[in-house]
Amino acid sequence: MSRARGCFIAFVLIFIIGAVVVLLFLVPSLKSTSSGGDSIESAATDSQDGKAAGKKQTGGAFAPGGKNYLFLGVDERGDVKNFKGRTDTIMILHIAPWGKKDLLISIPRDTKVNLPDHGTNKINAAYIYGGEEMLVNEIYELTGISITKTMLVNFEGFKSVVVALGGVYITVDEPMHDPLSGADFEPGTYLMDGEQALAFARDRKSANGDFDRVDRQKYLINEIFKQKFNVSIVGKAPQLLNILDEDTKSDFSTIDYINLGTILLFSNKDFETITIPGKTATIDGISYVVVDVAEVKEFLKGYFE
Repeated sequence: MSRARGCFIAFVLIFIIGAVVVLLFLVPSLKSTSSGGDSIESAATDSQDGKAAGKKQTGGAFAPGGKNYLFLGVDERGDVKNFKGRTDTIMILHIAPWGKKDLLISIPRDTKVNLPDHGTNKINAAYIYGGEEMLVNEIYELTGISITKTMLVNFEGFKSVVVALGGVYITVDEPMHDPLSGADFEPGTYLMDGEQALAFARDRKSANGDFDRVDRQKYLINEIFKQKFNVSIVGKAPQLLNILDEDTKSDFSTIDYINLGTILLFSNKDFETITIPGKTATIDGISYVVVDVAEVKEFLKGYFE
């Protein structure tokens, strides 16, 4: 894995493509855990009694029904696939009970938290210090949401998928020039390849930083759905399955792929994309997104009820 910022789109896209392949071909060789490292043992599957490993209980937490799938992008440099580093993209796919709306919940990577034995930090450092268990616990502490399963996705996988799909048309509304992300666009419509789409998703030079980036990612994934998510991907199944195997690490079983794939394929994709509320602030020279836990839980409660 080289870099994993802005992988919100990669999480969902690679996941759904994998589900399509399973549903269409019922590939018998698909492993119960994706390759790219040892499987993740999901923590926090029981928010009611707190028996999940290391689960922290807080007053006012709620336990929404349905299933909650955590997707993480790990910031690593170079062509490695050991899935270590900061989780610079954090997204929960909430599959709601029948009759309620599914959600995609974004947690800004700069969210200020207090990590056990490590003090004040950004939430994207939790995975470095305590792996998925610490991060899952911090997410529960912050949101009251228990995680069902976890997937990490490789930065290069996103680029490979976009290339395999023949690029995606994206409209840029304002100049984007960010040397760090590689974004270099004037206003207009572009047929973006993987590198360009990733740069577009990662750009942080706009006025609202990470919040604008999340909005761009939402737009990008919607365009990929509209333009590319159709039967034409069947012919690309072997290539896409290879990307799924090489560039993800998860504790997803074949049944997980089938269940979620069925929901996503046959629903009207009318899921809602939200970001937890917070405000940017600079503390001791470090930029954070400062959140109020009670406010976050109240905000989320309005979507789960």
